[in-house]
Amino acid sequence: MTTRLYTFTAVAFLAGLYFLRHALQFPGSHEVSTLVGPRTWPLGVLVLMLALVVAMAGLLWARGPGQFTGETDEELADLPQDAPDETVVRDKVTGQRWRHLVILGLTLGYTLVMSLTGYLIATGLFAFSATVVLGERRPLRIVLNTAVAVLIVSVVFDRLLNIPLP
Repeated sequence: MTTRLYTFTAVAFLAGLYFLRHALQFPGSHEVSTLVGPRTWPLGVLVLMLALVVAMAGLLWARGPGQFTGETDEELADLPQDAPDETVVRDKVTGQRWRHLVILGLTLGYTLVMSLTGYLIATGLFAFSATVVLGERRPLRIVLNTAVAVLIVSVVFDRLLNIPLP
């Protein structure tokens, strides 16, 4: 598990730097007619990601991997190296072994339904379906997740970016 954490941290940092280089080439808000330029969101997300990865690396170096795995260094040393991690064992509660393919199918259906119903209705249907497929069974959380997804899409595109939705 320790090697995986260090590998993840290094790969995430290098990927963040790679994408940051490309994000800096997008035009800023002063170069376009909208309030928020094409560079703003990717740059903000990448800077936040890099800050979190640096914080994770610092915590790994200072305190060790136990805070991320919930196990002490002694417990990690006692585990056989070829034992599967509990964190990567398949979800046995839902029993959906092929849910990644279902999500892919929902995404394809989302693009087709969008032309028939419009963007916001298709987004609501997709958010509802994806939430159920990913295992949520409480009706209030399903409805809240769907409403928040539609609200975020509406506010970000229509109000913040001034991009009218179809």
